Amino acid sequence: MTTVPEPYPDAYFADRDGTDKKRVASFMLEKSFLQRHVSLGGVVCDVGCSTGEFLSTIGWIGERYGLELNANAIRLAEASGIRFDKSILTETAFFDVVIFRGTIQHLLQPFWYIGKACEALKPGGFIVFLATPNANSLVYKLFNTLPALEPERNFYIPSDVTLTHVLRHAGLDVREIEYPYLASPYAKPVRDHLDFLATVLLRRRPRYAFWRNMMNLIARKA
Repeated sequence: MTTVPEPYPDAYFADRDGTDKKRVASFMLEKSFLQRHVSLGGVVCDVGCSTGEFLSTIGWIGERYGLELNANAIRLAEASGIRFDKSILTETAFFDVVIFRGTIQHLLQPFWYIGKACEALKPGGFIVFLATPNANSLVYKLFNTLPALEPERNFYIPSDVTLTHVLRHAGLDVREIEYPYLASPYAKPVRDHLDFLATVLLRRRPRYAFWRNMMNLIARKA
């Protein structure tokens, strides 16, 4: 009998401890994006919260709840103050903010989860997508992949166009989309553009940051 490997084993979370300087720098950029629209003092649900690293790093001071599959990651997240007794799967009109950070592409039923997030938000609450791959980018259009995509773990390849469309159909008002390339700690513009040219010539998998590869998006519930 063939054993299907666990898609998110403990090793997947090995470096999610707040010590990766580039990840932390990305978190702080995302914090700035969040604070243009929301207070860090609200009730939040982080979908795919991992070890709780993100909410801890940005200093979220409100009630923190999470959703996560890996038992060890849940244990670490609980130690950081994240609770798992309530989530978008159990609550209605309860959360001020629901965050999908690098998560939506990993969900087998992404639109169902978006619908549950909308139901779980209070009127005037926000749904936020951070560190999210964008299929409406030059790299994806040319090569049908992005560095942030993992074929064995991805079900939905989001784009700014499709995600906006889904959210508007769910009755949300999309407030802002940003494409944080140049500010990203992973960006090396000269090298990235040389790598891009090499990828075009050699048709190899792109493994570099580039314009519009990633996006942050925030939408408000009426």
